[in-house]
Amino acid sequence: MDVQRYISSGIIENHVIGLVSEAESREMETAIQQHPEVKAAVDAVQQDLEKYVMMLAKKPPVNLKKQILDRLKENTAVEEPLTPIPQPVASVEEIPVTDYTPKVPVSPLRIWQYAAAAAFTLLVASAVMNIAYYTKYNDTQSQYASLQDNQASFASEKDSLSAQLRHAQEELTMMKDPAFKWIKMLGTPKHQGIVATICWDPQSKATYILAQKLPEPPPDMQYQLWAIVNGKCIDAGVFATGEPAKAMQKVKDVTTAQAFAVTLEKKGGSPSPTLDQMFVAGKVAG
Repeated sequence: MDVQRYISSGIIENHVIGLVSEAESREMETAIQQHPEVKAAVDAVQQDLEKYVMMLAKKPPVNLKKQILDRLKENTAVEEPLTPIPQPVASVEEIPVTDYTPKVPVSPLRIWQYAAAAAFTLLVASAVMNIAYYTKYNDTQSQYASLQDNQASFASEKDSLSAQLRHAQEELTMMKDPAFKWIKMLGTPKHQGIVATICWDPQSKATYILAQKLPEPPPDMQYQLWAIVNGKCIDAGVFATGEPAKAMQKVKDVTTAQAFAVTLEKKGGSPSPTLDQMFVAGKVAG
């Protein structure tokens, strides 16, 4: 027997106020004898109902006892016997059949017990409904917030994928365009094994770099591209490494160049290259 579930079923309150059937009453008596928790719950409900009734009870008037005794004296006084007046006797057929069984009056205590039980039931039902609706409201709010987060995440992911797609389409267009020249820059003797690639259109002057194998620079340093013309280095702009290096990066337009080189400079770039920090270099074919 699940005692706690049995206690919370409401049968104890109904038993205390006399609203259970005979079978349920016997079941309750057995449960009270076998389970101390049930007996304690019954005692608690009885005490609560008694407190409720006593709280609403009114104190009787001070002279109520005297009034009752006076009334009893009046009723016991000797009265003159009355001569009975003969009445016609009705036949059996004429006598109406009427049920004179007196109805059992409901005591004020029982009325207050009913009222207390009804109020208790309504209170419990109201609390259960409030808890259910509050829980449902919180669940709905959580689901709504989760959907909003998912929507924002999907929108951000969509924008990122759209940007990647546009970039890939631009790179594909450059690869197909015969006007673009592709210059592969290899690592200098101090930096063997690293590679970067230049995509340059001499007609439109548009210049891009793909820094696919340049090592990550220190936080206060940055790679800078140079266009070399007749031994003179012309600034072609700085560019990023890491995740952006996986795609073509637009740098400054280059009008003419015989070769390209990349050096490591202070963050933001330098007006002249640091030659001992040159990482890659490559000649323009033709």
